[in-house]
Amino acid sequence: MVAAGQSVWESVFFDVDQFASYTASPCDGESLLYVPNQAYELATGKSWDRSTRYCFETFSNRDGWPHLQA
Repeated sequence: MVAAGQSVWESVFFDVDQFASYTASPCDGESLLYVPNQAYELATGKSWDRSTRYCFETFSNRDGWPHLQA
């Protein structure tokens, strides 16, 4: 819904049923994770070697996801 634009993003605050279509889609928002890297490369001509403390795919930030801890 973020990629669909501000008006769509704001609309789910007033009608939560509109949110359902975005959760049932085979498309996910993973491609949005790469937008900053692509923008940096377009702006500078260089690859952005960006390392993060936590892996977003493995829930390695256990303190940030306490409800998932066993």
